[in-house]
Amino acid sequence: MSMPLHPATRSREGFLGQLFAGKLRWDLVRAFPEQDPEERRQGDVVIAEVEQFLREHVNPDEVERTGRISPELREALRARGYYKLQAARELGGRGLSMMNTFRVIEVVMSWSLPVGYTLAIHSGLGAGAIIEAVQSGPLRDYVRARMAEGAISGWADTEPAGASVRRASTTAVPTEDGTAYVLNGEKVYIGNGSIADLLNVTATLCEGGKEQISLFFVETTSPGFRVRAEHGLMGLRGLPIAALSFDNVRVPKERMLAMSQEHWRNTPLLEPLSALGRMYIIVGASLALSKKCLQWSREYLHRRLAQGRALGDFDEIQRLVSTTASEVFAMESVSRWNLTGVTADNLPVRWFEHVAAKNIASLACARVVDRTLSLLAAEGYETSESKAARGMVPVPLERALRDARAFRVAGGVDFLVDHKAAREGLFSLYYPAPAHAAELEAPPAPLPVEEHLSARNREHLQSTAQEVHRLARKSLELSRRYPDAGVLYARERTLILLNQICNELFTMSVTLAHASALAARGQPHAGELADIYCTAARYRLDDLWRQTDAETEPDFAGVSARWLSGGELDFLLCDVVTRP
Repeated sequence: MSMPLHPATRSREGFLGQLFAGKLRWDLVRAFPEQDPEERRQGDVVIAEVEQFLREHVNPDEVERTGRISPELREALRARGYYKLQAARELGGRGLSMMNTFRVIEVVMSWSLPVGYTLAIHSGLGAGAIIEAVQSGPLRDYVRARMAEGAISGWADTEPAGASVRRASTTAVPTEDGTAYVLNGEKVYIGNGSIADLLNVTATLCEGGKEQISLFFVETTSPGFRVRAEHGLMGLRGLPIAALSFDNVRVPKERMLAMSQEHWRNTPLLEPLSALGRMYIIVGASLALSKKCLQWSREYLHRRLAQGRALGDFDEIQRLVSTTASEVFAMESVSRWNLTGVTADNLPVRWFEHVAAKNIASLACARVVDRTLSLLAAEGYETSESKAARGMVPVPLERALRDARAFRVAGGVDFLVDHKAAREGLFSLYYPAPAHAAELEAPPAPLPVEEHLSARNREHLQSTAQEVHRLARKSLELSRRYPDAGVLYARERTLILLNQICNELFTMSVTLAHASALAARGQPHAGELADIYCTAARYRLDDLWRQTDAETEPDFAGVSARWLSGGELDFLLCDVVTRP
């Protein structure tokens, strides 16, 4: 990579950008951001209103059973302005900050994930979500008018060939009179695709002998637009997600978002806005479901005995519950750091952090749900309906397990997100030549003693600083060993492991900072949660470093080739009946 992507330029100023360079900037996170009291009060008012609405109008079991959100419920959500959480008040919106929007979406997701998802997709990836990237003029006026009318929207980007392809097979060709573009192609897995009034559609624009991946605002009432099918997902039943087709769909010229770069992802604001959308959709969902698991765990332990003893008295049970609590605290820390005080003006500085949060939260949620399933195993490996039928508490763990697995796929499958983040984030500082190489020759200076951290957490913090320096040294070594960045990037596993290390170090840092800030405000027990989280994270780091530094590996390529060629390894299918 000869030049960093445009959003990366400002993100280098942020905490994670500095961490990539080998600097644990404790000064940036030490004063952990606290939401402005008046801003929080505004969010609290909407949350109280939303909670009452959910109890009166949303039956999550019915949404799960039918696999649909009724049109009546959707219109009730629209009528109350829940599809306008961030929209300005002059547009009839709630005017909520990014942090408050996240909080409201999390509350809805804690009650019904599919319902919360429709709001998150609209708020995070809809037309209104990217209005900050639209310059003043007819297009901005048009989007604002549609927002004021309450149009539901989404982002139609994923192609049948995959979400990570750089060139969109959907094409846009200018009409002969130059007044419009004609779109042709297909999109799949489009959230809100079957209910949207307006969609942001990415397409390859062929004009003047050049290609550009551009963004078009498409009305779903346009002739040639069709919902081909609604996807039946493994989880998140009721989420309106669809395959779409565009057959000579005419889009007025003024409804294309003009940009100077060859791909919308290279723009200074669109890609950070897209990453913000994943904060709402993936991180909000992961946090909401993990908090439900924590709640279910406590309720279960209060009603169960084993050998005449409360389950909570057993050592391993205490470890399970405490670990879940610590992971919820870590996810909360990442969310609050990423969103508190963030506006469109400083959003690009948080781009690296928002990208990282997707895998941090979804993988932590996977651990939480799996752990909770083991904890509640005595009440059966059953659906909530089966439990209810025999008089048990109908905890919907089977639903949670299916739903949580989606988070690691939505917005990019986890290992591809790791690879892309390492390539465009971490190694954007080491190619073509690292300007800070000389700084890495000396060992890192110890951080000042943080008075609000316990002795164990101070040690975690010093260890984090040393590991950050180790990460940078490793990145420098690899960039020198592989002067052609493409050769290193082809070693996909190396980049994936390094980004996982980055994510662990980032999460430890903000979790410790959050605990320190809470201790300063009179909440000392947050430090215990940080200690538990950081202890587990350091065990994971040890394993990641062992894999990264391994000098020899098994013959993965050879085994894969032999299996795919057929014959040599078919003994593995002995006694298995395969479909024709």
